[in-house]
Amino acid sequence: MIVLLFLFGVLSSSRAISSTCFYLPNINLKGGTYDEFDASDITQCCIQCASQPCCAGYTYSKALKRCFMKSSINYSEQEDMMISGIRANANGGVGAKMKNVKIEGSGGSRITLENSDECQQYCTAFGVYSWSPPRYDDGRTSGECSCMKRITAVKYHFGSQSAIFPTVANLRI
Repeated sequence: MIVLLFLFGVLSSSRAISSTCFYLPNINLKGGTYDEFDASDITQCCIQCASQPCCAGYTYSKALKRCFMKSSINYSEQEDMMISGIRANANGGVGAKMKNVKIEGSGGSRITLENSDECQQYCTAFGVYSWSPPRYDDGRTSGECSCMKRITAVKYHFGSQSAIFPTVANLRI
């Protein structure tokens, strides 16, 4: 009886952790690999990442059935047999904020805004935003804000701030 209750508790907590995963189909996060292990599916990658403070994300190879744990993200490439994920760390475990990471995607819009907070507010209906500061040599005071619905690439970009967050329509208020 005690074993069954323990097993139920482990399975329940695994489901709770995996529900906060953000999967990026056909994206292979490059660089920053600190561990790798065999896994039957990407859910195991997400659960391991959620339990390790140094984990920023992970990539799962469907061909190798293997997780690659990431402490940082250098860039990404599109690959059919790969799925990546970003660790949830914001909005009560249902969002992910990243510093020095630029997300590229489609299904959105671009606008010039002064900071990442304004960018996040502007992009609430999209679910993903990326803000990059102006280059020091171009004389502008505002940066580029990109709102998107689909992610096509993730890369290291000093000064950028990006996030994946629940859209207003997905919040249960």
